[in-house]
Amino acid sequence: MYNTQLANSDNKPKTTWNMIKTITNKKNFNNILMMQIDGKITTHYQTTAEKCNHYYVSVTDNIDNNKSTTDNSNKINPLNYLYSVFKQSFTNIMVKNTTTYEIEKIITKLKSKKSCEYDEITARILKINSPFIVSPLTCICNRMLTTGTFPDRLKYSEIKPMYKKGDKTLIANYRPISLLPVFSKIFEKFIYKRLYYHLTSNDILVKELFGFSCNNSTETATHTLINNILSSLNDKILVGGLFCDLKKAFDCVNYDILLLKMKFYGIVGVAHKLMESYLRNRYQSDYKCLP
Repeated sequence: MYNTQLANSDNKPKTTWNMIKTITNKKNFNNILMMQIDGKITTHYQTTAEKCNHYYVSVTDNIDNNKSTTDNSNKINPLNYLYSVFKQSFTNIMVKNTTTYEIEKIITKLKSKKSCEYDEITARILKINSPFIVSPLTCICNRMLTTGTFPDRLKYSEIKPMYKKGDKTLIANYRPISLLPVFSKIFEKFIYKRLYYHLTSNDILVKELFGFSCNNSTETATHTLINNILSSLNDKILVGGLFCDLKKAFDCVNYDILLLKMKFYGIVGVAHKLMESYLRNRYQSDYKCLP
């Protein structure tokens, strides 16, 4: 049964993990029925939702406060390394308008999920109505490219806590899953294509980057690591490994530094303005704890 399921799967790593969870009877616990607040257990959903909201909003601030220092003399310009490595400046990004064909293709590739976000519009409904709304969507996308503005309402997301491990009454043992409006995913994908083309055509991305790039998955990273280890062992070279687990890595990204680096790589003008609009206040959250 499992062999057939794995052979017919389009996402084998995800299918494998689902099988392991089924066999070991370890399923994700999404609905928080009880929460420990100020040493007391509560089953009140609104109180629990507010606790989640406060925790997830403040957790990155606490991390930043712990790593901050009062000695400003040690601060280094984040672009110094880039200036030392790249002697020549990069060409400025050329942002082309999108077409109804491109937007329709993006919609077609969306997974036909029945789940919806706060706007109650599912990907399945969007795909069914694609012929009727693809033109106005294309117009909105091109308007975004012209003005360099990402719609604020598409920055709202519904956050659901996903159980990780440990005591189920402690919010620290849950990680937030952000559910975005399906329209936001369309706009993100067409912006991503233009940024990715600029980064790859200018050979900016390093070959060691396996995540968030085409034809480079976790399977590729695993194969490369194992191959390097075996090759070194065959050559009688001592092999060592250092593994780092960064806490809230993406949440702690400094957007000011990120935007500076984007400008360094030639993402300027309306493209830079659009990225700044996209990153600021990303994402405003609607925290819910469903019964």
